[in-house]
Amino acid sequence: MQERDFHPARAARIFGSGAIAIAVFFVALVIVVPGDALAQAKKGAAAPAQPGAGVRQQGQNVPLGPNAQPGVPGAGEPDELTDPRQHMRNFVSSISAYARSANPGFIVLTMGGLELLERVDPVDPTKRAAAATYIRNIDGVIAREINFHPPDERNEIKTDERIRADRLRLADIGQKRDLRIWSIDYAKDMAMAQESIRFALSKSYLPFPSLDANYRFNALPRFASRPLNENPNAVTGINHVKNFLMLTDSSRWDTQEEFVLALADTNYDAIVIDVFHRGRFPMTARTVEGLKYKKLGTRRLVLAYANIGEAESHRYYWKPGWKEGSPKFIGAPAADNPDKYAVEYWNPAWRELMTGNNSSYIYGIVAQGFDGIVLDGVEAYRAFESTQ
Repeated sequence: MQERDFHPARAARIFGSGAIAIAVFFVALVIVVPGDALAQAKKGAAAPAQPGAGVRQQGQNVPLGPNAQPGVPGAGEPDELTDPRQHMRNFVSSISAYARSANPGFIVLTMGGLELLERVDPVDPTKRAAAATYIRNIDGVIAREINFHPPDERNEIKTDERIRADRLRLADIGQKRDLRIWSIDYAKDMAMAQESIRFALSKSYLPFPSLDANYRFNALPRFASRPLNENPNAVTGINHVKNFLMLTDSSRWDTQEEFVLALADTNYDAIVIDVFHRGRFPMTARTVEGLKYKKLGTRRLVLAYANIGEAESHRYYWKPGWKEGSPKFIGAPAADNPDKYAVEYWNPAWRELMTGNNSSYIYGIVAQGFDGIVLDGVEAYRAFESTQ
């Protein structure tokens, strides 16, 4: 469908009318134009407070006072990485505090990272405890491959029982502390997908099986307009979500309008999309607003996908001449994807790109009206643990 095929009448149904149309008009004032990327979202949007504004405790924002700072990294943090997991917890917590200073209801999920929910004593590994402060700063975890994974070198797809048992144990730690657990399993066929769904529901997880071994998430699933546990009610928070859709690659749709229209024919309670259409053009505030309504007309959540543990050479922040070691926080490229680079995620320069100011990635996501974020790359700490 070309740009000229966008129908005004249908657009009015999607984007609303009356008061909703007026709200959309004002939201559209902060539309980002290609070429300036997310940084220009600052035009017409209020700047979130600095991370020192407060922390999240038991689902509430707690002010810290003018001189206090939350337990997250800041100026003067040492370059050496003494505890890779804690540095990642601190990073995620700083993102949560910054985003919620602008939008107290902003949702934060991690893609993977179940191990971060538990602290292990560095002297006595048998001593373990829930990472309570970190858990209070997030809303949930998308647990990956609890049951099945894409075929490995031995063509095995079933998750090892010891690994599976540990993931279930960690997910239970999160659930007991009111975290929502969503799950993604690989499924080679519909029978395996149904098996994965049944197990997830038995654990009160929200399942999303993927028939694509590469996890591209670039197409609507079969029967997309009738998701599992279809919910006619408005969804205004994570506890109301009955199902979700991963669709982080919008390359199949030529325009953002076409993308909105395709998703307007679905009734998913929450959708996870990339911040950039076709990987190049920032999703406009109008697009984000249009995606917030199900086919039934009721509200749903729109969450942004962002990788905070790897630098990607096609992203807006990548500058000419960047390469491994230059700037310092850029590490080696991934073995399976030369366009992705490991990063020193504790490095202040990388964190400044990601969060804490009105030129950062997180600022743009909040300013464009997303309801929350899914943070990928949180398991990057593993590479640095192996070097110690």
